[in-house]
Amino acid sequence: MASAAHATACMTRRRAIAAQLVLASAVLWPWIARAEVVLPAPGSALRKQVLDALRPAVMHEIGGEIEFVVNELRVLAQWAYVNARPQRPGGQPIDWRATKYRRDWEQDMMSDLVLALLRRQGEGWQVIKCVIGPTDVVWEDWIRSYNLPRALFTNQ
Repeated sequence: MASAAHATACMTRRRAIAAQLVLASAVLWPWIARAEVVLPAPGSALRKQVLDALRPAVMHEIGGEIEFVVNELRVLAQWAYVNARPQRPGGQPIDWRATKYRRDWEQDMMSDLVLALLRRQGEGWQVIKCVIGPTDVVWEDWIRSYNLPRALFTNQ
């Protein structure tokens, strides 16, 4: 008899938890659906935070100081997407032949871009994915892997 009562109590608890999850989804879904992509303007604090979080990872990979020429920076809720070209401070292009990417550069097997996915962590940003020299649309995999909306990466 005790096991039947226990099973009934467990089932009741599971139903209560399921109902709470459905209610939470109903409350949160409209907020998620309304979230808009933000395009942080040059000089904005948000843009600086995202790029400052990305810079060390790229500097580690290619060596030396860099700054970014941003093609696209998009933020949606706690996610940020960056499409940028690194350059040396003052506007000098990266000499890819002086990096570990020399062979790929000389064989025309890479671009001069950086594509990155970052996630807000507390007050800062964490690099989740960073691809240097992509020749394909790598963010298609990120959409699937992280269940992200296409709007984070493109207007289409």
